[in-house]
Amino acid sequence: MVFSPNEIATRGEEIYKRQYQSRFEATEHGKFVAIDVTTEKAYLGTTPPKAYEAARSANAPGPFHLMKVGEIGAFRVSYSEDGNAKRDWLFR
Repeated sequence: MVFSPNEIATRGEEIYKRQYQSRFEATEHGKFVAIDVTTEKAYLGTTPPKAYEAARSANAPGPFHLMKVGEIGAFRVSYSEDGNAKRDWLFR
């Protein structure tokens, strides 16, 4: 099965809300979760690579939607117009 990036994100968000959100936000806040959009299983880790490694260790087929539990996204990206050409994109 082939998914577009938008389909992966949409399915991942829906699976998270339906199956994992209430439990994970009560007990796993701040961790990362990789959701296999084909099997609907979730794999937790303290970092994005650790969540992905948990999924791969379980032989999950993927593709995966990555989220940070309790946050609106896994990463925050912002733009700065401070005149510093070397640091105009900030990743947090």
